[in-house]
Amino acid sequence: MKAVANHQHARWSIARRFFYTAMFLIVVQAVASLAISSHLRRFYTAKHVHNVLNRQVVHPLHLIDEQLASISGEQAAECCTREDYQRFLSQINLSDGKVAMISGAAGLVAARNTSAFYAPEDLNRFAQLVAASPDGFAIADFGENNAVSIKSVKLSGGDETGSLIYVRPIYSMQLINTFGQLKAISELILMGSLAILLAIALVYIFRPVRAIRERLAAIQMSNLRTAIIPVEGQPSEFLPILSEFNRMVDRLEVASSNQKQFASTISHEFRTPLTVVSGFIQSVLNRSTDLSDVHRDALSVANHETLRLNRMLSDLLDLSRADNHQLTIRQEPFEVIAACRQALKLARAAFDNPIADGLDDAPELHAIGDPDRLVQCLENLIGNAVKYSEPGSPIDLEVETKASEVAISVVDQGQGIPLDQQELIFERFRRAEGVSLRSGQPSSGLGLSIVKMLVVGMGGCIAVRSLPPEGSRFTITLPVAADV
Repeated sequence: MKAVANHQHARWSIARRFFYTAMFLIVVQAVASLAISSHLRRFYTAKHVHNVLNRQVVHPLHLIDEQLASISGEQAAECCTREDYQRFLSQINLSDGKVAMISGAAGLVAARNTSAFYAPEDLNRFAQLVAASPDGFAIADFGENNAVSIKSVKLSGGDETGSLIYVRPIYSMQLINTFGQLKAISELILMGSLAILLAIALVYIFRPVRAIRERLAAIQMSNLRTAIIPVEGQPSEFLPILSEFNRMVDRLEVASSNQKQFASTISHEFRTPLTVVSGFIQSVLNRSTDLSDVHRDALSVANHETLRLNRMLSDLLDLSRADNHQLTIRQEPFEVIAACRQALKLARAAFDNPIADGLDDAPELHAIGDPDRLVQCLENLIGNAVKYSEPGSPIDLEVETKASEVAISVVDQGQGIPLDQQELIFERFRRAEGVSLRSGQPSSGLGLSIVKMLVVGMGGCIAVRSLPPEGSRFTITLPVAADV
């Protein structure tokens, strides 16, 4: 049973499944979006920079080609020396961090004044990077927004003529990176917003489910009509389930009504013959003088069982009447001590446990309720104390007055009731687990539920205080009658 409970607890609800599935899809979409946007950003950035660089390299290339075209064929065949490269580059006016280099047979030669911008090792790195690029274009990002674009173009001329390498800083790289960061932040904000909107949507979507759950939690077994769930306005997905549930409630209501009617009829019809039988037995016991001890004991047992069965039928009849809203419980001023004495008289005649009380010198005490029902409640509580106590174990009846209440307590020295069971014992057909009945004492599981029903009907309340194995205290509290 424990394993089944844990398995059921581990199951995810529909709302949780829907939420986690949606969040997974959102995360996947966000990651894909970030990857695609990052790729497109790099692609379009490179394309834009490439186009700009192509336009800017045209002029230096044109100047160098003019220089190459002006030299003789013999010079062109021997071109180009390092001095030739220097002369070609000297005609190019570069500024603002731009660098022009020529890479050829004479090695790598840079334009003048480039050292102010880049170290020689950086220039070599640029040349190696663009040489490895198949289209003669590259972007080098060295961090801290220090990025350059590099373009390499083959020079015309002799066989030894190299390539013009043009380097231009990407001043907008910081802005591009900032846009990329803003894109990532916007994606995170979007994910958070979607999660919040999803949670709100779930609250709205599953509102009918919560309404149905609350409606089911408020079902009263004594009135199954409260279990009928209106289908108007419900989602179409729920209509078949709700319709079938309402039909089941109708069937249960019919069965419950028949059961209540049967219990009421049986209880009412059996009480009269049992009362007659008990009366005849009592008459024989009181008037016969020639009965043997064996016969007298047998008749006493029969009378005791008849009275017990009569009380059980009375309890069933009370429950049936309560379910049908036909149980009469008065709420009027009455004398508490007199009712307690009557309950003690009946209990002492029915049970063999000593019952102590301090009512001999007790003054009159008036409360609001039904004296006959109070006698019935106390008789049930004393009988319950007897069932769960050892033979001869004392039972006390105590009456205490408070500011606006009267408290009548039945105290035993029995087994006690575990704390987790103390609320359950007032339910119908429920008994405390782990607590055994006294030998030969039957229990229907109805006594305490009837007591609670009667006490609440009188406008009072009942509570239990118990500490195994030290016994239990059941206390009935009724409002004090004023001006009596």
